[in-house]
Amino acid sequence: MATHFTPSQAHAASHHAAHHHSAAAAAAVTATATARLHPSAPPASASAAAAALCPPHLLAAASPAASSSAACQPAHRPIFVGHGAPWAQQPQRTAAAAAALGPEFRRARTTKTISKRTRGGGGGGGAQDRGRVSSAAAGRCVEKLLRVAPEDRRGLGSALSSFRGELLGPEDYCQILRGLGDRDKSALRAFEVFYAALPLVGGGAVDKGKLLTAAIGALGKMGRPDLARRAFDTGIAGSYGNTVFAHSALISAYARSGLATEAMGVLESMKGAGLRPTTVSYNAVIDACGKGGVDLRFTLGYFRQMLQDGLCPDRKTFNSLLAACSRAGHLEDARTVFDEMIHLGSGRDIYTYNTFVDAICKCGNMGLALQVVLDMEANNAKPNVVTYSTLMDGFSKLEKYDEALKLREKMKSLRIQLDRVCYNTLLAIYVKTGKYDEIATVCEEMEKLGIEKDTVTYNSLINGYGKQGRLDMVAFLVQDMRAQGVAPSVLTYSTLIDIYSKAGMHGDAFNVYLDFKESGLKADVVLFSSFIDTLAKNGLVECALSLLDEMMKMGIKPNVVTYNTIIDAFGKSKIFTEEDSDIGDMGIVGVYGGQVVRVTNPVIRGGRSATDVRMRRSQELFFILELFQKMVQQGVRPNVVTFSAILNACSRCNSFEDAALLLEQLRLFDNSVYGVAYGLLMGHREAWSQARSLFNQLGRMDSPTSSAFYNALTDVLWHFGQRQGAQQVVLEGVNRRVWENTWGDFCLDLHLMSCGAAQAMVHAWLLNVRSIVFEGRAMPEFLSILTGWGKHSKVAGSSTLRRVIEALLLSIGAPFQAERFNIGRFVSPSALVSAWLRESGTINILLLRNERTQHANASNLVPRLQALQL
Repeated sequence: MATHFTPSQAHAASHHAAHHHSAAAAAAVTATATARLHPSAPPASASAAAAALCPPHLLAAASPAASSSAACQPAHRPIFVGHGAPWAQQPQRTAAAAAALGPEFRRARTTKTISKRTRGGGGGGGAQDRGRVSSAAAGRCVEKLLRVAPEDRRGLGSALSSFRGELLGPEDYCQILRGLGDRDKSALRAFEVFYAALPLVGGGAVDKGKLLTAAIGALGKMGRPDLARRAFDTGIAGSYGNTVFAHSALISAYARSGLATEAMGVLESMKGAGLRPTTVSYNAVIDACGKGGVDLRFTLGYFRQMLQDGLCPDRKTFNSLLAACSRAGHLEDARTVFDEMIHLGSGRDIYTYNTFVDAICKCGNMGLALQVVLDMEANNAKPNVVTYSTLMDGFSKLEKYDEALKLREKMKSLRIQLDRVCYNTLLAIYVKTGKYDEIATVCEEMEKLGIEKDTVTYNSLINGYGKQGRLDMVAFLVQDMRAQGVAPSVLTYSTLIDIYSKAGMHGDAFNVYLDFKESGLKADVVLFSSFIDTLAKNGLVECALSLLDEMMKMGIKPNVVTYNTIIDAFGKSKIFTEEDSDIGDMGIVGVYGGQVVRVTNPVIRGGRSATDVRMRRSQELFFILELFQKMVQQGVRPNVVTFSAILNACSRCNSFEDAALLLEQLRLFDNSVYGVAYGLLMGHREAWSQARSLFNQLGRMDSPTSSAFYNALTDVLWHFGQRQGAQQVVLEGVNRRVWENTWGDFCLDLHLMSCGAAQAMVHAWLLNVRSIVFEGRAMPEFLSILTGWGKHSKVAGSSTLRRVIEALLLSIGAPFQAERFNIGRFVSPSALVSAWLRESGTINILLLRNERTQHANASNLVPRLQALQL
């Protein structure tokens, strides 16, 4: 029996969750969590490089300078200048050279959903489909065909032939295909019905051409442009497919799946065949360019071609342009298109407004979005479920959850029924805010309304529960997803790999990757980055690099996040020594298809002695340097996260000389960051003015990014004996509120800090407590230090930070003990601490001093750098 996600099950599952499980429960969760996903969806396509998407003639049309370049550079400034129309010839502007990190791991909501929910999808048939009339027999035939198995070619042919006497001609057969496209989930059935219908519509090329156009439109609507192409090729071979309608339908089929390169190719072949594209043809190409992520300049280039061909743009043309601007995040360009629609008299419909609102929400300007909604009402365009769903999503992206939930209440007052997309947004909000009872209520409400959960629903729930460490619910959702026949997407696999990797369940992450390899889906940069992270953190350095090479060979360009992931993982990867117990063979072991599958790193098999560990560290150093070489070759600029990852790697180096060699790479990209790190490591006082300037810049970044850099910088200073410098960096962080709620007079919370930062913080905090003691101020009964207890570790309390702080407290003689029922918290009676702090020798223990380190001569680094040929 199929498993349904009901509120009672969700509530029961929530009561079974705990910070750690028994061994038996953990084993059960693991076994369930790795349940295989059997996808039924067709392969998804990632957008190709910009150069591959741009026809040669458009390179010249859009940018004279670009015609000699092999790659299309992204536009960093608006295309439309001043108050002129967007299609007017404008002076070419030079794009900025600096590249910024995009939200690679954030799945931004697109207007593709809005398009599907606001307007009916045209198959691209245009005038060919006008005035069509079909008989009631066509509807009955569809019902009979739906009861035949999709792969039963003979059965489908027989069912279709049984209505031959009742069907009124080509229009009925076309209507059957359109009906299957609207109602069926199996594209194979429509594909076979097309071939079965060909001999039944007669021998005329016109009638067969109509049938072909209907088939292509239906297959495109069902997300199978590959089958649409096969049908199209059959029509070309049969001399009835070389029509404007068939070409336009195929362009639309590719556009629906965001396959811009293929859509543009069909348009060019259409012209090569002597056919004149229509407004429908250009609309479909413009739509494909927007969905496929083509640079907006080239989308605009097709619009100019359309005008040059003497075609008049209609409302759909402008709506497609508006959607392209929205997806590209070009709010000013979207505003220009929006205003120009009135100027040319094409008007604005509900889709126009909803797309414009989506563009505004993506830029985070919710005030303007609400103003546009008021403009809708003033112009008799009544806001609908899509409008409010878009606003809810916009507020949610800004983490303004209360405002988003207020919109739901307004929808209730207006009696606007939520749809699946709106429910998905609502579930995502409740997951992020940890409101699990509300999640159960929403799921029950969806079930009562007959709204089935889709891939987006499951992805949201899996991601949310995974971030909360609720692996029991992740396992349940994976099972339920399979039971309901919902096909996982690439994002589903990426999310599961990331969840299991962060939980230390590398074998489960490996199983998910193996399952993905068999799914037929096309990997994207996020999935590769997730699995590279798993490999590298498990010590499989060479395997991670091999996967990096594999993704580049597949045409998937690594981004800065990919490189950051692998560099950071190298810097933090565990090295097993002979003294480590329970290590088995190095590698990741998974169970797949009933067989044990193992991935191991040939570099590290066999030896785990101290000498081998040093050699391994040396190998990692050169691996990271090789990654920098790849970044330079790919033109990927590092960011602050990259610098944090390199500093983490430096703190794992065997010698200062190796660390200095890594720091030299920073110099290639940012001499300021290099100067701060190297200057502080060398103990130069003059480096502090530059350091504070860098800290000011970090203050404008989000808290996780900023704190990660502070942690990394402090760790490398602590590692190489610059204890006073490490403490000064920590105090800068405290004063700038880098770590939230960390410092209190009588309680210290270290769980967001790295080991080096936490140790420096303990010394500074105890000195502050000492001053309170000598001032005679009142103190609570107990003082406490929180470290976290390793809730994601296989053994509770095994977190590295907890062990480091425990060792530090023991080494300095601080009278703190692990609390009985919270092993991540160290407590001590204040009277006992006061007595210890009053002892004459305590002050000397707490005052940090720089340890003597043997620094390498900078001149010795030059030969080593030259040897690397960077």
